[in-house]
Amino acid sequence: MKETTIHNCEIIRDLLPGYAEQLLSRSGMQAVRDHLDRCPDCQKIHEQMQKEVLETTPSLEDRRALDGFRKIRRRTRHLKLLAAGTLILMLSGVLCGFLMLFVIGKPAGTSWIDFASCSYDEETDSLTIQGHAGNLNIQKVLWEEDDSENTLINVLVYETEALPFTAETHDFTITIPDIKGRDVCLACPNYDRTRIYSWRDDHYELIEQMEEAIRREIDTFDPERNILYCYPYIYDKDGRKWLTFHADRVTGENASWWYWGDRIVTDGDLEPTGYEIWVSLSEPRQILFYDYRNGEWIGDPDDMDMTRTNES
Repeated sequence: MKETTIHNCEIIRDLLPGYAEQLLSRSGMQAVRDHLDRCPDCQKIHEQMQKEVLETTPSLEDRRALDGFRKIRRRTRHLKLLAAGTLILMLSGVLCGFLMLFVIGKPAGTSWIDFASCSYDEETDSLTIQGHAGNLNIQKVLWEEDDSENTLINVLVYETEALPFTAETHDFTITIPDIKGRDVCLACPNYDRTRIYSWRDDHYELIEQMEEAIRREIDTFDPERNILYCYPYIYDKDGRKWLTFHADRVTGENASWWYWGDRIVTDGDLEPTGYEIWVSLSEPRQILFYDYRNGEWIGDPDDMDMTRTNES
């Protein structure tokens, strides 16, 4: 009988923590309660356990102090996060400023750039430009096609501050491929573009030869009234490259026309005839005639009426 009692006490004492936390089942709670009513030893152990729990439970003042400490700790954590975020933003700003000032740079103003030479290579159709940027430190030189004019190439010269103990760069050379028929400008945001190369101007003798060939082909062409304008773009057709000319006519009694630089000036009215003339760049020279009023190619230039205008 004694062994059974000891055995039961050992089981009950193992269950006392769960009994104190009310984690046992209803029958388990009742079994422990019944045993405590008749077992003084287990009852003393249970009372001692409850006393220890009470001693370890913080008082109201302790809990308030602990809550205040927790609030301070949370506030301190928030302040640390805020300080870290502010520091990151400041470092990011400093890094961006450093990159813009010393690495990326900005486009230099057109007035600061002097061009020493523009050399066109007839074999590769490339243009090599050499220039000088005064006292500016050149970081890089780029070229890009203009967004609005497909016959225009923009050159951008980027300047930066020189890093300490590094040599400054004031001269540059850039080669632009496939420049035939195009113009090149020095460009900079917030600055007017400056034209530095024109393929047409560089090949004015070739264009004059083409214009003379066109005049010979068209019987109704009147040099006093008809004007040929070379469009600055190279077209590909039938495996050959072509330059195109627009034919206009000066109207008005006793009207005349003349060139002012690369512009046509007249004291009359300038009207399009509706004809477009294509001239091949390669020899033997071939001339094609196109009537864009009706969208047809003209086989015989004698069928062209250079006295007509869009108004007639």
